[in-house]
Amino acid sequence: MLCHKLIAFAVLSLMLLQLHQVNSEATCGKNFTKVADKCLLASNQWYTWYEADRYCHSLGAALLSLQNQAELLQIEKWLSVSVPFKLSEFWTSGNTLGKKGVYFWQSTGEVARFLPWYPDEPKPASGDCLSLYPKEYNTTFGYSDYRLMIKSCTYPSPLVCEKQPQKYDNTSSMLCLKPESYENAQVLL
Repeated sequence: MLCHKLIAFAVLSLMLLQLHQVNSEATCGKNFTKVADKCLLASNQWYTWYEADRYCHSLGAALLSLQNQAELLQIEKWLSVSVPFKLSEFWTSGNTLGKKGVYFWQSTGEVARFLPWYPDEPKPASGDCLSLYPKEYNTTFGYSDYRLMIKSCTYPSPLVCEKQPQKYDNTSSMLCLKPESYENAQVLL
């Protein structure tokens, strides 16, 4: 009897561990990584800003937007670990395409309030789209201290896509551990 209880406990533990792992993976999806409160994907392929925007949308995402310094620091840490020597710059969703002199995050439609400019920026004559460009390069950690630069939207650059994490809804699936109650189980939706 004790053996059956130990086996049942071990099976339950394994199932709960798998549910936890599925929950973690389900929050961002394949190839995306949870960073700050976002799911991010970096691509070192070069696109114009318009192509980059379409590429991210094809993945159910959008180009990166920045909300504050703390978020930017977390993104920089993630970049230094996941793609330390590959992204010297990359597109964000920032642009001034709708109204000259006012920057918007295309991904959210909001006016960009946090604009960590590169030294001597902004230079509106340079273009209408915002790229994050590193101020520093370290042979150990790669690029760091990213700042915004204005570029022509037709200039090719790598990208970072973002999407919101999926909320795990545990009412759509249930785990039934009593075999005799299988016929009576109902799924709550």
